[in-house]
Amino acid sequence: MKLRKVVQDPKVWVSVAPIFLCASIATAQVEDKVCQLCHAEVKADPAMPRAHASLGCTDCHMDLAAWDPEQESEHPEKLGPVPCAMCHASQAAELKSGVHRDCKGCHGAEHFALRRESLDAVSLRQQDSAACTKCHTPAGSEFESSVHHAALARGEADAPGCVQCHGAHDVLPASARASKVHPLNLPDTCERCHSSEDSNANHAPGGTRIEQYETGAHGQALRKDGLVVAATCASCHGGHSVLATKDPAAPTARRNVPQTCGQCHLGVLETYLDGVHGAAFHQGEVDVPVCTDCHSEHGVSSTDSRSSHVSPTLVAETCARCHGDEELAAKHGLKSGVNLSWGSSYHGIASALGAEGAANCASCHGFHAIFPSADARSSVNPANLESTCGSCHPNAGVAFARVPVHSTLDEASNPVPFWVKRIYTALVVGVIGAFVLFIVLDLYGRLRLRLGWGPRESEHVKRNEWPDEDALVGPGERFVRMNRHGRFQHAILVSSFLLLVLTGVPVFLHDMGFMRSLIDLEGGFALRSKLHRVGAVGLIALSAWHVLVFALSSGARRWVFGMFIRPRDVLEFVGEASFNLGLGRWLSRQIVLAPLLRRFPILAGLERPCRGRYGLVEKLEYLAVVWGNVVMITTGFILWRPAWFLDWTPAWTFDVCRVVHGFEATLAFLAIIIWHMYHVQMRPGSFLRNGVWFHGKMTREELRHHHPGEYLEILKQRRAARLGG
Repeated sequence: MKLRKVVQDPKVWVSVAPIFLCASIATAQVEDKVCQLCHAEVKADPAMPRAHASLGCTDCHMDLAAWDPEQESEHPEKLGPVPCAMCHASQAAELKSGVHRDCKGCHGAEHFALRRESLDAVSLRQQDSAACTKCHTPAGSEFESSVHHAALARGEADAPGCVQCHGAHDVLPASARASKVHPLNLPDTCERCHSSEDSNANHAPGGTRIEQYETGAHGQALRKDGLVVAATCASCHGGHSVLATKDPAAPTARRNVPQTCGQCHLGVLETYLDGVHGAAFHQGEVDVPVCTDCHSEHGVSSTDSRSSHVSPTLVAETCARCHGDEELAAKHGLKSGVNLSWGSSYHGIASALGAEGAANCASCHGFHAIFPSADARSSVNPANLESTCGSCHPNAGVAFARVPVHSTLDEASNPVPFWVKRIYTALVVGVIGAFVLFIVLDLYGRLRLRLGWGPRESEHVKRNEWPDEDALVGPGERFVRMNRHGRFQHAILVSSFLLLVLTGVPVFLHDMGFMRSLIDLEGGFALRSKLHRVGAVGLIALSAWHVLVFALSSGARRWVFGMFIRPRDVLEFVGEASFNLGLGRWLSRQIVLAPLLRRFPILAGLERPCRGRYGLVEKLEYLAVVWGNVVMITTGFILWRPAWFLDWTPAWTFDVCRVVHGFEATLAFLAIIIWHMYHVQMRPGSFLRNGVWFHGKMTREELRHHHPGEYLEILKQRRAARLGG
């Protein structure tokens, strides 16, 4: 023992340290063997990599170094505590701040502590988790049933153990702000493995799920607002017993989702279970929607968010996943096509064109407490419709509530609007087709004349008959075609019509994608509605003024009566088409047609008809305007104020008005841009040169060519006046 005392003397050690540095290790080994004569139980298995193998007994048992065998035959029975902090200062500091205090509880007795560096990552995590479960038995049992423990047992390198979530030495209670499992820190802890970047090397699911949570209502409430009651990963997936969603016992399993969400949203859970969806859920229906079907899983967002599945703009699409599925509807006896019928209604069209305040599925049927329409509690029960509609439409009465919302234009359920639509479709195709055909004939006639085929251009004002033409009509003279009052009415008509078309056609053709862009250019759907009504008021005022002038002015009445179509107008129109075809001589040789052509030679088309001031084209346009105004004003007024009419008319009246209003507007629009614009501005020879709409006058050449009958009447009147004078 004297050798021992010499080695342990600090003065001797400092003076001869360089010499005895290597010898000290051997000395420690000798000491250990001496100690093991009595303490054989601390001898570790030499095959096990001990953490303290290079230390001697006195390196830890410091009191043994002060023992003097000459004074005492035996060393003290109780030695001082093992001073781990002398070597492991940083770990001891972390341990002091945590809930644990004893190193041995996790690492075991210092004599048998293993060298951790010799263990691979999986073995190390397995060892740590096994050590934790010795004290935390309930949590350990839950962990052993989880997907994390299963991954650890499979040897996955990135599988988490207890230390990866709770920490090593600095383990704190979950209520502590600095704890890794505190609600405010838990997402960061989970996201160490469940990264927002998907990787084939990472077994933990992540990717967009993480981004959705972080930007969703729960993540924002936690991160931005600091609400510790906001749902975290553990709130839905559990803490230690994290199970796969396909596991029936998992909180995120489909049958458990309502109860999982109901832990925080208890009131919503109760209303959901009371409704039609909850009733089906109680009955075990597998197709019934649960919370995540409507609100999504990780990307739960507020209804104010445009990306939310239950936002006003997207809720209809969310409901349509089930209610738009024909197979699912047939299986559960649901009404099919409700999404399509809503989409073609005013509400659906308004929503598609950007009206955020437009009623959607939830506006009428409710959110969670949804009941069948036959249930007295349902907001769409006939007895409750008045108040339901009144939430958006003040003073909505019983008649207003009869406005169809889910009406489909099929023959079985809605035959009258269905056939009206069929008839109007055929009418639009037929009329516009006839317009196009006549334009093609007119263009062919001009080409025929240019190439010299068939009859030449007719000369109705012959020089030999009117040698005094220049004396009667000056070469630069202009004739009034449209007076100031007519131009004023035309301007109001054009302005109102254009405004109505620009704000109305997008509604009728709402399925075309670019119509939304047109509505946005008009300032949004709400402003569009106001502008459409401004155009309607302009058209109504013009019509009323026209009727008033007709009633008070005899000249106006003569003009209107002169616009009635007569048989000669039809004959001239057919003769014009025949002349453009250039088949007059061939037709004249047909024996079958001889009697008809002798009676009506104009039909042969040997020369162009001598049109007067107004031909069939102009008369048809005027009558079309009159007819269109009557139809558009009548149907538009019913659509504007349905409550004034549906109290005493059938419910399908509204649908008929929608069909007629849309198709009549389409017909008028196509007629204007195809028929009227061709005859006024697009004809070869006068392309974009007709300024009658602006100054109201025609030149002598224009009148002589386009309205030779009127021009001849002027010549006759002036010659008679000249001779009489």
